[in-house]
Amino acid sequence: MMSGQISAEIGHWYRPIDNDNLFEVVAIDYDEQMIEIQNFDGNIEEMEFTGWKVLIPVEIAPPEDWTGPYEIDREDPAFNSYAIDEALIQLEKAS
Repeated sequence: MMSGQISAEIGHWYRPIDNDNLFEVVAIDYDEQMIEIQNFDGNIEEMEFTGWKVLIPVEIAPPEDWTGPYEIDREDPAFNSYAIDEALIQLEKAS
């Protein structure tokens, strides 16, 4: 990015340099100089560009466990590969 612009990118994951709180940038408003982030636990926050710079975010790969912001019970029978495969087969048949 050009000098003076913020280095956040929508859809990219970050963590502050001093802790392991993962978050994704979900919106950037250049007019208002605000960045909206969604923490791994699902909470959405806004911060000013100056706050972003103080945070010193490090870009990371998206987490493998994408279920963080969702209330999904891994013991739920609907959350297994067999159920997912069956649902996909049914969708393909309906097409």
